[in-house]
Amino acid sequence: MKSSHNLSGLILLCLMGYIHPTSAADKFSITLPITARTSSVESDSAAVYYPSKSKYSPIFIGNDGSAETGGFHVYELYGKRSDALVKELGAYKTGRSKLVEVVYGEDRDFVVTLSMSDGMFRVFEVDGKNGVRGLKAEKLVRGDFSAMCTWKSKVGEYVYVLGKRWGYRFLVREKKGGRGVEVVQTQEFGIPIEPNSCTVSPEGKVFLAGDSGKVFSFLAVDETAAPKIVEVGELGGGDEVKGLKIYHGKKDTYLLVGLEDGIEVFDIKKLGSSLGKIQFDDEELEVGDFAVHQTGAKGYEDGSIVFAGEDGEGKFFGVSSLTPLFKALGKGKLNTKYDPRDCTDNHARPKKCANLSDCNGYGYCPKDSRDKKATCDCFPGLTGKTCNKITCPSNCTSPSHGTCTGPNICTCIPPFTGENCATLAVPARYETEESGGADGDDPAIWIHPTDKTKSRIITTVKSEVGSGLGVYDLKGKRTGGVSGGEPNNVDVLYGVEFAGRKVDLAVAACRADDTICIYEITPTGDLVTIPGGVQPLPPAVKELEKKFKVYGSCVYHSPKTGAYHIFVNSKSSLYLQFQLSATTDGKLNTTLVRHFYAGNRGQVEGCVVDDENSSLFLGEEPYGIWSYDAEPDQPAVGTLVDNTVVDGGKLHADVEGVTLVYGKTKKEGYIIVSCQGYSEYNIYQRYPPHEFVMSFSIPDNKEKGVDRVTNTDGITAVGANLGKEWPYGMVVVHDDVNEAAGGGVRADATFKIVGLGDILGNKAVKELGLLKGVDENWDPRK
Repeated sequence: MKSSHNLSGLILLCLMGYIHPTSAADKFSITLPITARTSSVESDSAAVYYPSKSKYSPIFIGNDGSAETGGFHVYELYGKRSDALVKELGAYKTGRSKLVEVVYGEDRDFVVTLSMSDGMFRVFEVDGKNGVRGLKAEKLVRGDFSAMCTWKSKVGEYVYVLGKRWGYRFLVREKKGGRGVEVVQTQEFGIPIEPNSCTVSPEGKVFLAGDSGKVFSFLAVDETAAPKIVEVGELGGGDEVKGLKIYHGKKDTYLLVGLEDGIEVFDIKKLGSSLGKIQFDDEELEVGDFAVHQTGAKGYEDGSIVFAGEDGEGKFFGVSSLTPLFKALGKGKLNTKYDPRDCTDNHARPKKCANLSDCNGYGYCPKDSRDKKATCDCFPGLTGKTCNKITCPSNCTSPSHGTCTGPNICTCIPPFTGENCATLAVPARYETEESGGADGDDPAIWIHPTDKTKSRIITTVKSEVGSGLGVYDLKGKRTGGVSGGEPNNVDVLYGVEFAGRKVDLAVAACRADDTICIYEITPTGDLVTIPGGVQPLPPAVKELEKKFKVYGSCVYHSPKTGAYHIFVNSKSSLYLQFQLSATTDGKLNTTLVRHFYAGNRGQVEGCVVDDENSSLFLGEEPYGIWSYDAEPDQPAVGTLVDNTVVDGGKLHADVEGVTLVYGKTKKEGYIIVSCQGYSEYNIYQRYPPHEFVMSFSIPDNKEKGVDRVTNTDGITAVGANLGKEWPYGMVVVHDDVNEAAGGGVRADATFKIVGLGDILGNKAVKELGLLKGVDENWDPRK
């Protein structure tokens, strides 16, 4: 009997979770068992749905961030399967995505998601019985976004979409006369961070947080003016905040702050200190964003938490009961009667103003519309006293490039495209054969020493499957490659003295083991291992930054000393500069010679060095492009080349890949930058003051069956004559989503190959004479 009693207690412990004993003055600490989980999926965020009718069961929606199956999945929240595997109700391929939410309308409810593949914000109607009924509306949203949350006022149902220092608010509503659903932009504004998550309190306070652990907030109001954003505090304790959610208690409101190892619980009125922490009974688990379901069901009487997780088995969505939380907080705090349809905030303006034509449905009525001077507060893209006139950015560069045909909607004249018809569309000529892995990044071009037509394209695969470097000819046919530890960026050093001979080297930052990985490039363009080709970081690096992880890299050959250098960075913006040499016993060796934090200390990755001018150009993803002196004995003082549109520049976040095209002199040539979230590329003059030249994108080449390019990470270019087809060289770019000709997406990544002459010598920009700035005889060995 004693043994049986202990066993029953153990079973109860596993089912209900357990509370670690603490004194009354201490925070509580609870551990939740994972009671159910989905099959493997590229999980980032989840949203729960509260059915309007009790006969329907609750469901949850989880994103799918993979390139091949990307979109979202609908799952049964409280299933009856004995194997604890969550039942999937449906999968919807809308393109690689990481954001999902639920909007509760007046007559019907919706799932909203944002695709990273094509930038489409899509609205699907919820079917309480079967999950999701079908696509009801979509809207193009340019940019790179990482957080989504909803707010409901008397005016309607809103969705906040937030990303790298920029945010939008959209109204999801029924069209007049029941003619369907529309998505209307009501606000756009700058934000101080790139948030990982956001949530809205019952009082209409929007909370957002990201990598720094700091939480910010602003008040949601029915107006178009940018909100005033304030810092709430470092609720993450200096660690990255993965998720934020509100628990709506009967009287009290709780802010749940998700960290990698658990969730801190705060009383929203007393954010100075945490009440306690929720953890999970999987020691390998890393928790991402999460959602809370309050009403509960059998076995989950006090509600549940649904989270995006990753452990030794991969990425998934998990479900845990909230009962242990309310054992710690007290049952009096529990609110299982919560219904999100009741949460209508009171910060609304009047919905009607007849004497102003109700702002034609595209603006907010003034508080006192009887005032003769009163005008509507018009949504972006509309103007006039009653919001009856449309406007567009730069008037669509009219009349030569396009026409304004809707609120901030330009109809462009080919070959121009983009939000203001100022972007030149140039299709790729070729694409590489599939790389063998789902995620690529930064490529490089190796110039053959005697026959430039035999030059090679070197690409990266940073996904665990297929990890390494690939080698291709100038039409994208694979000729070789090597395995490697998830290389992120690759560059080429020419003529390095090694063991009594001169060799060319491919240099990459390998993320799998935090090393600099180096390979010899043979005279025929093959990659082979070389002694000392794996360079671990020296102990001094961990003294500089305990959590340093290699990310991006680039190389430099000093014209002043003849020394070869390798720059390696981490996401924290810490740059390490190593000098490359060879030991007496015939091995490569690296020595740390300089370190500095770049820019505004935002996330960095892509970089390139102008050897002739000793200038390091680096991309700070949320802010812009910086220039630094590349010599190790010079001060690390950055000069801003251009910043993002948030700060009045011409770049769009993410600022990712950076490459250089050499000219005939040190003052000629171009810098090319990838604006990932916009799937566009900016071109600047190589020499200060680095004037902006133009932007371009890469659409479908239907004639050759080469798909468009979206969400480019890395980019490389050379202006050298590589043969008859490439008299002014080429540009090679990473393509995030490899779309198949017959529809759908192929699993493995490819890189697209564009003629540099097709861009700079395009008929549409021929009068600019841009090809004069290219040195078609450039030789990297001279």
